[in-house]
Amino acid sequence: MRTIGRLTAALAVALLCAPGTWLRSAAEPTLPREISVARIIGGAPTPSAQWELAGVWQYRAQSAHFGGFSAMFALEQGRFIAFTDRGYRMTFTAPDLPAPKMVMSRQAVPPGQEYILTDIESATRDPATGSYWLGYEQVHTIQRSTIAGRSDGVRDLHDAVRWPDNSGVEAMVRLADGRFVIVPEGRREGLIFSADPVGGGAPATFDFRSPAKGYVATDMSELPDGRLLVLMRKLARPSRTVWPPFSALLAIGEPPQAGGEFAPAIALQLDRVIPRENYEGLALRPRGDGRVDVWVMSDDNLSIIQRSLLAKLVFDPQL
Repeated sequence: MRTIGRLTAALAVALLCAPGTWLRSAAEPTLPREISVARIIGGAPTPSAQWELAGVWQYRAQSAHFGGFSAMFALEQGRFIAFTDRGYRMTFTAPDLPAPKMVMSRQAVPPGQEYILTDIESATRDPATGSYWLGYEQVHTIQRSTIAGRSDGVRDLHDAVRWPDNSGVEAMVRLADGRFVIVPEGRREGLIFSADPVGGGAPATFDFRSPAKGYVATDMSELPDGRLLVLMRKLARPSRTVWPPFSALLAIGEPPQAGGEFAPAIALQLDRVIPRENYEGLALRPRGDGRVDVWVMSDDNLSIIQRSLLAKLVFDPQL
């Protein structure tokens, strides 16, 4: 029965993720002229005293290029950039600020790479320079961009990894000390670069141990205290009460060392806190009182029966 359940979940997700799926509603083939956002859930406590829910918002737009948000990071002045697995990005202000703004554009790539560098799955940023790095699935590539969004270098990782085509740089974070930590999709071995991976150099490796069976890392960020917060997801068996067939949690662990093990522990199970969805984007914003705003965003798989949701949680590491 467990095998049947896993096969059912996998089939359901395959249908949602299939290119050109019939589940996607008709939409304009151009960038959206208007993006709307609406709060669908208000603030509420959670089962953990360290966490509270500040709200959940839904984004909508009539465009074939809208949705599929798979990575994000925070900017200054309440702004964020979320990236899609179709090569686009949405720059927006936090939805709990007055008159939130949203605009989408194509992520710039090197000439001739427009149809190769599209499936963005991870993103991280250097707050000192504004440069940011994107991880692409299937092609196993990392791209560096300037603060203005221009492509500033590309690294093909095929010389350093032996990942299958349907894997890639699923979660990536630039640590405050300049190291880069990468967790590929569904793999038990992660990578550590001592500096900018686009600049060259061979990575060290570490073992990644999931805190719960079936959960894989989809994004991660560094907390102010240096620990890593990891967004994780697994396929769940579909039912009337479990749809879309995803389960999500947040885990926290000390950053890995070369040759060591990264074993984050569960910090918050999300299924009873926010609506079930395919959460793949994570961004942090420290607050003045020592707490941290934690934003998670969902990938709607370009499906009419899924949603582009943004949830805000508040984490108190002092408790």
